[in-house]
Amino acid sequence: MSPTAASLSAPARIILVSLIVCLALLILAGGWIIPFKFESFSILYKFGIEKTYLRSGKMVGITIAVLLFFQVLLASRFAIFERIFTRKSLFTLHRFNGMVITFLVVLHPLLIKASENFTAYIFEKKYYPEFLGMGLLGIILVLSATAIFRSFLHISLGRWLLLHRLGATLALVVMPPHVLWVSETFKSGPPRTAALIIFTLALLLAARIWLRSFAAKMR
Repeated sequence: MSPTAASLSAPARIILVSLIVCLALLILAGGWIIPFKFESFSILYKFGIEKTYLRSGKMVGITIAVLLFFQVLLASRFAIFERIFTRKSLFTLHRFNGMVITFLVVLHPLLIKASENFTAYIFEKKYYPEFLGMGLLGIILVLSATAIFRSFLHISLGRWLLLHRLGATLALVVMPPHVLWVSETFKSGPPRTAALIIFTLALLLAARIWLRSFAAKMR
């Protein structure tokens, strides 16, 4: 255990971990309510299993967005989190969260397309949010594959870390336009406000990571 983590007593760490986990679950639960409380036109005009597929797909998509925010937060190396969880635990959580995101990012389009009987998109301008989603899928799959097979691919740690940060930052840039314009749900009201807050915080955390890395190199 690191010295910073040891400075907290075991009961204090248990309480703080419980509070953080509860807060994370509340954020996720709040996101899961959105497809029910703020139904898009696409959900309103579907019935039966197709409606279930579409609503589930939207819930999975919201989960991905929230978990990506958590992923950047875990990578930000805030001293308070290292005191509560230890740096090794944060690294383990980051890897596990990444695997969950990879699974969900594959499941999300499958559920959405299942609600449409897997009808292919026509290459038209109005479908650009969907194509951004496909790009986001590709970015996350590449991030996951290079993280798992880094040694096999003979990528040095320094080069991989740089590519990983670039890919993650690109994912955070691509995600907002996909989420905000792929559905009427996020075009106005509380869902849009919540999404904008999450995306802004994620981008600010990413900027902080880059600034810290640049400052460390300068020193």
